[in-house]
Amino acid sequence: MELTQEERIALIKNAHLATQGTSNALVDNFVEEVKTEEVIGENGLFNVANHDIEDEKQFLHSDVAEDIDEEDQDIGVSDEMKGVYK
Repeated sequence: MELTQEERIALIKNAHLATQGTSNALVDNFVEEVKTEEVIGENGLFNVANHDIEDEKQFLHSDVAEDIDEEDQDIGVSDEMKGVYK
């Protein structure tokens, strides 16, 4: 993604404004692109279902933590693992 000098200056200006509590779409889009590249670079592409995306999208731009039922369930410990902790 090659930016002109004017675009880079605008990006820096908007990033500074975002740190002051003001934000705009250009900064948000840039941050989104960088974070996406970072995740794909670290993890590769995933086989993601549309329902997974819709499920996660509800928490986008939100401070609300997702309630993950799977993590709250007691899965128990196998007999082999019980021996490890004794």
